[in-house]
Amino acid sequence: MISGSHSPETELPGEDVLREWVTTMTRWGYGSVRTCAMSPQAADALSDLGFLAAQHLVLLRLKHLSPPPCDIPADIAPRPVRLVHHRSSLIQDILRLDELAFGSEWHLDEETFRDALSATRHVRLFVARHRGVLEGFVLVGATQQTGFIQRLAVHPDARRTGVASRLITAAVDWSFRRGCTNTVVNTETNNDAALGLYRSIGFSDMDHGLTVLERKLR
Repeated sequence: MISGSHSPETELPGEDVLREWVTTMTRWGYGSVRTCAMSPQAADALSDLGFLAAQHLVLLRLKHLSPPPCDIPADIAPRPVRLVHHRSSLIQDILRLDELAFGSEWHLDEETFRDALSATRHVRLFVARHRGVLEGFVLVGATQQTGFIQRLAVHPDARRTGVASRLITAAVDWSFRRGCTNTVVNTETNNDAALGLYRSIGFSDMDHGLTVLERKLR
């Protein structure tokens, strides 16, 4: 994971270093490589090395000009996340739900979940349950004065029931209480439901989007 890769100011290492990364991953036996969400400048640099766009994302931001209008809903339980909890039954339930929500190609596995936990200085996990069954979760992090909604997933059977909006409310409220001045999130350009939900809460599109890139190594 490349820290700050969403920021347009982030500069990747030189071409020689990037080529060495590709060579090393090939030597380790990987058949392909996929990046995290990259800013346009970073994506252009990788495109020059044969990386192709796999996913286009809209980047949205909510400025915290005042406290969020709602407190954390009573049915959303905050769970502090630590690496020692990585193998707990809750985390395994989350990974299974994530695959149901995103499918086999884009779901989180244990390694990418660890990456998400360490991507920001502070991190919090909120889960929504109904009659003991996990219906959704949101992973939110904060570094300096920016909050990041890193992952939001809702069980397919619980969509359009308000679970997603309550989880986002919890994440934004936590971000504000951490002292963040804004919270950012990204979602696919064709995910009209998610885009509509974020915009209805007050998120607005930023000037640049993000791209996930892939390259075959063999």
